[in-house]
Amino acid sequence: MTHRERLAAAWSFREPDRVPIEIHLSAQIEQYPPAARLVEAVREHADNFMHAPGAAHGFFGLPARVTDETIEEAPGSFKRVRHVQETEAGPFTAITLHPEGVLDYHWEKRFISTLDDLRRLAEAPRRTLGWDKAGWQKAVADIGERGFPLIFLPHPLGRLVRNADLEAVYAWFHEAPELLHRFLEAANRQMADVVAGMLQDGMGPAFVTYAHEMLIPPWLGRSLFDSFVVPYDKLVNDAIHRHGGKLRIHCHGPCMDYLERFAEMGVDAIEPLEHVPMGNVDLAEAKQRVGRRMLLSGNIASERFVSAAPGDVRREVRAAIAAAAAGGGFTLSTSSGAVGADSLLPEETLKRVVAACEAYLSAALDYGRYS
Repeated sequence: MTHRERLAAAWSFREPDRVPIEIHLSAQIEQYPPAARLVEAVREHADNFMHAPGAAHGFFGLPARVTDETIEEAPGSFKRVRHVQETEAGPFTAITLHPEGVLDYHWEKRFISTLDDLRRLAEAPRRTLGWDKAGWQKAVADIGERGFPLIFLPHPLGRLVRNADLEAVYAWFHEAPELLHRFLEAANRQMADVVAGMLQDGMGPAFVTYAHEMLIPPWLGRSLFDSFVVPYDKLVNDAIHRHGGKLRIHCHGPCMDYLERFAEMGVDAIEPLEHVPMGNVDLAEAKQRVGRRMLLSGNIASERFVSAAPGDVRREVRAAIAAAAAGGGFTLSTSSGAVGADSLLPEETLKRVVAACEAYLSAALDYGRYS
């Protein structure tokens, strides 16, 4: 089977020739000379979902002109950057702090800080979004049989909580629920319309969205989830399904008690299904509960690759395959999007990560055959 055929079979709840193996390497690993053998093995054996262009979503569905300006810089120490999104609803501004030599950064101010910012988003005029069919066609052709293309969909509520001051946005669920509902109704109807348009234009059929880990405990409980997530997600998911599409979501954390709810609201696939301590997913139980309704992808704790022994990685891979591979509907997947991407790793740590990745891949090939 090709990589794409293997993933398609698993997502159709059939057993492919072997368990699909998802792994993306960070740029640091790909450029590290001792990892050359691993890089080649990943190119040969990895079965990855890959992004393809979709709609021009702008800033929360609003056309935007983006400017970034360094407002303070201390060479060798840090710099501060102001980011502005100019929209028809006015400017939205954020400030980030970037320490020297670190890939990550710190938000000093996020784009959505006040109820007035939220009101401007809720009341902004929303046009039908355009989409990039030529870009999508090129990406699909470039991906070919190496993987399975997915169109990214921003999740309006998930994007809001990631782009707003956290203390404020979670208070708004209680202090300004009507305004939140107005925003979610407008943004998700716009999303449903563009999804339907892309699918009718021959794009897709598969989509991916991120952010549900910010919409479950410890952030939101079940009653808020059922009020602010379920009806609006279902609006978009129903549009996807009406036109023959599928949706995959990315959800870190303790999602075990939400798997059936995800399936009910139209989620077709979920990753990375983390086990304790980063999450609470029992993979065998998840397979029993929703394994015929959602493609399950996980649940290898790649955050531990900085210290894990290769033998421990092999045992974890073998256990995950034993728990969820039977009957299809499963891909082996790491917990992080690109292994080793969180920081610039020192060489000794980088060596351990490479050895763990090699153990992950070899164990998947050893234990993942269906016949």
